[in-house]
Amino acid sequence: MAASAGSYRAVVCEKISASAAEGIEAAVLKELPRKAALSDDEVRIDVRAASINFPELLMMQNKYQFKPRLPFVLCTEGSGVVREVAKGVKHYKVGDSVLFSSMMGCAAEEVVLPESMCIALPAGLSFSQGAGFHMGYTTGYHALVHRGKLKPGEWLLVTGAGGGMGLMAVELGKALGAKVIAAASSDEKLEVCKKVGADFVVNYSKEKLKDAVGKITNGAYCDVIYEPVGGDIFDQSVRCVATAGYARLLVVGFAGGTIPKLPINMALIKGFDLVGVRMGAQIGLQPELGREMMADLINMAAEGKLKPYVCAEYPMERYKDAFKLMEAKQVIGKCCITFGAAGISKL
Repeated sequence: MAASAGSYRAVVCEKISASAAEGIEAAVLKELPRKAALSDDEVRIDVRAASINFPELLMMQNKYQFKPRLPFVLCTEGSGVVREVAKGVKHYKVGDSVLFSSMMGCAAEEVVLPESMCIALPAGLSFSQGAGFHMGYTTGYHALVHRGKLKPGEWLLVTGAGGGMGLMAVELGKALGAKVIAAASSDEKLEVCKKVGADFVVNYSKEKLKDAVGKITNGAYCDVIYEPVGGDIFDQSVRCVATAGYARLLVVGFAGGTIPKLPINMALIKGFDLVGVRMGAQIGLQPELGREMMADLINMAAEGKLKPYVCAEYPMERYKDAFKLMEAKQVIGKCCITFGAAGISKL
């Protein structure tokens, strides 16, 4: 059923749940009141796609570091077409295609945002690829460039490489000139990793990371490790740091559900840096860093070096199926909810 003239539909979390599965079932498609008048710097966007990320499942359970006030609209990145601009807007006009990220929620038929939060959709990207652009690449860039100091020719190991964050780190690492080893839990995921540029792949459901990485690197192991999984995979990653010292082990997240405990003597024995990656918080402290980073990423996309891999699209009415795919750990790359004219999958 379509929304009334003064409202729009959005995917909303109305209560905190005990599990991701319960949270998905509790999420609702709800009519919300449309903002009547724009502030001077705002644009109104007809959303075409919203990308799902693992933190949405955590937010449903009140387990994520950012805790929005109930009720809240789900998804934190999207894309669409500018429908209305306020008188103070300088950089966008009606009809422009844009991508955006907002902790206030993007899984809605429309959003109203300051123009500073919008980015022109790079040519050649679909709306779903645009919706999946921001979080994965900015996290990867901040991790590999700002925190990991990745240099061309260095060995980069990416764990959880089949997921949205990991796959984009594989692609970005290759674009930055690294020798990339992608590690994931299935051969299907690793085939996609090869498509986006992985030089070598490891299925850690079949073999130990240390053994496989040692063979690939002839015993040198890795200069930089991008680790968003946690648990046993983190423990194995510690044993994959470069034997020559000076490796950087990047702590990106705990998608596996377990926060590991590091025997601190390992950092002393192996001479590596344990580096925390907190992209959102850091960019909040250093906005200019975010602008420089996004400009570089957009240039890479324009050159054809970056193109988000989207495995699935679901129309708005099937939002639960989209979240269930993420909860079942079956998403390879990105999964999106589509709206309006993009409501039928183009995959």
